[in-house]
Amino acid sequence: MKFAILGTGVMGRGWITQCSMTGHEVHCYDDNSKILSGAAEASEKFTAKVAKKFKIDDPDFVSKARKNTNTYEDKGAFIEAAKRCDVFLEVIFEDLELKCTVLSELLPQLPEKVVFWSNTSSLDINPMAEAGGRPDRSITTHGMNPVPMMPGVEVVPGARTSAETVEFTRQTLLDMKKAPFLAPNIPGFWVNRLLIPQMLDAVRLLEQGKIRVEDGDIGLLTSLGHPQGTFKLHDFVTTPTMLRVSLEMYHATNDPRMYPPLILIRMVKNGEFGAGSGKGFYDWCDPHKPKARNLSRYVIGSAEDMADHVI
Repeated sequence: MKFAILGTGVMGRGWITQCSMTGHEVHCYDDNSKILSGAAEASEKFTAKVAKKFKIDDPDFVSKARKNTNTYEDKGAFIEAAKRCDVFLEVIFEDLELKCTVLSELLPQLPEKVVFWSNTSSLDINPMAEAGGRPDRSITTHGMNPVPMMPGVEVVPGARTSAETVEFTRQTLLDMKKAPFLAPNIPGFWVNRLLIPQMLDAVRLLEQGKIRVEDGDIGLLTSLGHPQGTFKLHDFVTTPTMLRVSLEMYHATNDPRMYPPLILIRMVKNGEFGAGSGKGFYDWCDPHKPKARNLSRYVIGSAEDMADHVI
């Protein structure tokens, strides 16, 4: 099967790796040439990690996956390749207006048979499906991060998604060794509808000076069996993504628990994006041994503190 993947950031690279290492031909593009240039190499390294973690006894596993990966600096060439694909997978910023604009330009150029998947983590598939002009063949496939390591994929049909598209998507993901599950088309779907409020509550407690990064994560790791604590998860999701997702969910639900804490806005402004930027809730100078940061300077104890830091 052939996949066209638009977006080669963290999640895009995860999907590139997942598709290529399970034997599928992948064609990918990103408007950001710097991000695009490192996509193939990052995917190759990711594939090697998967082989080591899951003890895959195939000396050619990494090289075969690399051969399946094709990147395009020219958008026109990418579109031509996408015309020969079975699935067009969008993995760009969590910005509904941006997604719809891009999809309204690209999808009408592809044959009707091409199925559209969106990796959005919280946005309504219906506006994207209409923008792309193929609502019956449009569906959300929200993979968990990192995609090659986490089997779960939320499958969210839109109002006009056909039963054939749902079954095609489910079976394709199963063949890719994923664990697809149907989720409701509500803000945050199933996973983030439960997870995001909990993550934001943790940040609010940090902002109030009630908990430290290290203690918070040790508590969740040792008491609830989390594979990593909520603050470390923030650093992998990235603060800009958390800010976008929480705002989108707040606008969609008007639930005050979804409104992003001021600390998130301040961290984004200061370039503290998470693991990829070297700093977030942890210091990632040594990626193998991240150190919890002392974020007491972000604690808000008075109205004056808040006024000093409002953008």
